[in-house]
Amino acid sequence: MFLQKILFREKFSCLFMSIVVFILVVLYCFKKPILGLALLLQTNIIRGALKIDYVDPCFGCPNEPDIFLGMVMPLVGFSLILLRSDFIKKEIKYPIDVADFYFFSLLVVLLFTSAYAYDTAAALGVFFKFLFLSFAFFFTSKIVIANSSEPKHLIGLFLLCSYWLSILFGIIASILYVQKGFGQGYWRLTIPGVHPIPYSQLIGLGAIASFLIFVTNGAYFKIQSKFRLNFNKIILPFLLIVLFATNTRGVMVSFFAFVVFYIVLSKVKIKKSVLYISGSVVGLILFLAIAYIDFDVLFERLFSSYTKKSTSDRFIAYYDSLQLFINHPFGIGSEAFQHFSILPYPHNYFLELIAQYGIFGLALAILLALVLLYMFFVTIRLKKRDNTIVILFCLVLYFLIEAMFSFTIWMHKGLCLTMGFFMAYFYIYKTKKVNL
Repeated sequence: MFLQKILFREKFSCLFMSIVVFILVVLYCFKKPILGLALLLQTNIIRGALKIDYVDPCFGCPNEPDIFLGMVMPLVGFSLILLRSDFIKKEIKYPIDVADFYFFSLLVVLLFTSAYAYDTAAALGVFFKFLFLSFAFFFTSKIVIANSSEPKHLIGLFLLCSYWLSILFGIIASILYVQKGFGQGYWRLTIPGVHPIPYSQLIGLGAIASFLIFVTNGAYFKIQSKFRLNFNKIILPFLLIVLFATNTRGVMVSFFAFVVFYIVLSKVKIKKSVLYISGSVVGLILFLAIAYIDFDVLFERLFSSYTKKSTSDRFIAYYDSLQLFINHPFGIGSEAFQHFSILPYPHNYFLELIAQYGIFGLALAILLALVLLYMFFVTIRLKKRDNTIVILFCLVLYFLIEAMFSFTIWMHKGLCLTMGFFMAYFYIYKTKKVNL
């Protein structure tokens, strides 16, 4: 009886917190849509944080699916964002562009191939997940930015919200890791119950915001407080340490690709004195942290035998994808890859299109490549005139690179969101709807 009471209290407490989080997130979606989008993008991590066992955290125990926070909350949130746009605007602008053509074509292919898919029900499930949980990010983000009089400010708010979320969940995961104790087995750092990849993407996104605060000396975010600027010099190495501790190679590559492309495209200039002093502080903090935490903990997965297996599995997935394209030219439908391979999915966005949707997928892959090239050439053309377009393209690149290593087709929410940001911002720029 006593045990039943404890279990009841835990379930009631979790339900109560879920309702509170639901209300807060949907309120943000209505009152401040850009912050609502930032929160919805991290739904998986937020709901995982509600179910943490703080007494005995289990880093390798996945949480059960949560329809209330995982499905209902995003749908309500997107609906409220669109409803608010209708309230404050007499006429809602939605610019149609090449990215819309790609996403519309993808939706048509997902629906059409489900008719002859290996598992029709599962294929239809992917169609609806993509429509309501991925494409919805693209569609909604375009509306939010395209109908704003301050698009730069909104992009900055999105990054700052991600920045503070990454700090919060970085601290929580670190405390739990220390509580669990060093040397008691190895975990990829994350929020217990949450897969390390989406967690590391949040940390990487926060590190990107921290990096931008550093290289622009707060100017992009209109931060003038010396305390906040100095505080960020502590936060940047902290987030990098947490990012390394997640041991997610794809996200690490994505983060450093963002940094390199941003520096090259924006030709950012940093005072040597600031660079040397700040670089020394960041380097010292990183060195002390690595020395204290242990090199093996931070980098074990990068050099372990698991790495060889992971790489080998990906080559198997790539080979199987090409074989499926040859043997099934019209595709096998969504969620069918696992029935033809020892692996659940191809671990590559482009190969997933080709393997599961055949010649239709090949056409989609070519179309997506053309859209990305279009975005790249737009960035090259405007890089000297507008720094935000460079940031947005680098954000698209950040999520795209991870899409080459992980996730399945309906999970690329960050890529959909940032593509929406980019296309809407470019629409405002070329039509001169507001003063940028």
